[in-house]
Amino acid sequence: MNEPIKQIKLERILVFRTGHLGDTVVALPAFWTLRRRFPDAQITYLSNADLDNPHYVTGRNVLPANGLFDSWLTYPNSATGFSKLVELWRLRRRIKAGRFDAVFYLMTRGRTRRQIDRDVRFFKTAGIRRIIGAEYAKDNLLPPVVPVPAPTVRSEADFLLDCLSSEGIEVECGRPGADLLLTERERARAANWLQSAVPTQDGFRPPVAFAPGSKWESKIWDESRFAEVGARLIEHRGIFPIVFGGEEDREKGDRLLTAWESGANAAGILSVREAAAALEFCSLYVGNDTGTMHLAAAVGTPCVAIFAAIDWPGRWYPFGTNNRVFRVPVDCEGCQLPVSKNSGKCLEMIGVEEVYAACSEILESSRAQRKITCNFFNDPPVSAYVRQAKLLD
Repeated sequence: MNEPIKQIKLERILVFRTGHLGDTVVALPAFWTLRRRFPDAQITYLSNADLDNPHYVTGRNVLPANGLFDSWLTYPNSATGFSKLVELWRLRRRIKAGRFDAVFYLMTRGRTRRQIDRDVRFFKTAGIRRIIGAEYAKDNLLPPVVPVPAPTVRSEADFLLDCLSSEGIEVECGRPGADLLLTERERARAANWLQSAVPTQDGFRPPVAFAPGSKWESKIWDESRFAEVGARLIEHRGIFPIVFGGEEDREKGDRLLTAWESGANAAGILSVREAAAALEFCSLYVGNDTGTMHLAAAVGTPCVAIFAAIDWPGRWYPFGTNNRVFRVPVDCEGCQLPVSKNSGKCLEMIGVEEVYAACSEILESSRAQRKITCNFFNDPPVSAYVRQAKLLD
């Protein structure tokens, strides 16, 4: 029987977590908990990468280059057949060469028992005796079929922290931070782009982030509704809208800017971490359940998030308490489909008026108001970042 983790010293740790942008960001509190518990350990991050998809965001695109993980391992998740066997053999060899004392299994609750057992066997054949978190994952799987009505569940972020706590690793009171450790260079480049994109001749207009896209069609609220919410916020709240997302969202962003006759389009322009730095300057995020939403929440920007009812309520909700989540339960909720079979019924039931009211309420809040009332480009940190950007570039 293994000793409790709190009683042993681990010098070489492997952390296993796959997924895209949002999957990585929600795991940050668990990652930082591990780093604080093992400050002197060499920690390696193992994740997947879709080498055939130029829009795929890997963990290394998201996480800080220094300070959290010491090294990185990836494997292509697009390989099939014999190529997949070759890649797994190469990965096994690299893991074995790392001589890891333990692997922390921090996968999502979407894994099946069979998949978890397969993963455990793989790590054991790669020479890792201590596999931490796999049993907890098996004991806390979400049922494959979501009941109707669906009960609210623990968020993925809290699930990972619970996993660590069950192994005797102390978790800070409240939720640990989701610090991206944004660098001066990243903040400088974001500030420089904002200075060029946000007009100041008519006085300060609070930047508000919009994320109208998603990789899953079933998560996308109608574009015309985003257009209407933005138009009302421009007219009644004097905001300056900024569209965020990947290159695939740029065309939609351009259409929204045309409808608004105002705004800037950052989709596909800024890197993931530069986008996080720009979101840090925004007073509000308005958008779908996307990785961009998780970035905004991680940097402390309040979110008005529009959720399809395709998953368990609560599972992917954004960090923080100053958010508004819209999700309408329907008789087909929990379908977990990338394309809705019911014409997006759950999203159709979320109206413009309620989303606009939530945005207005947050913009009136003290935290957002502090951002709004500052002179954006004369604010010392922002000016310093802009000056730094000119030096760096």
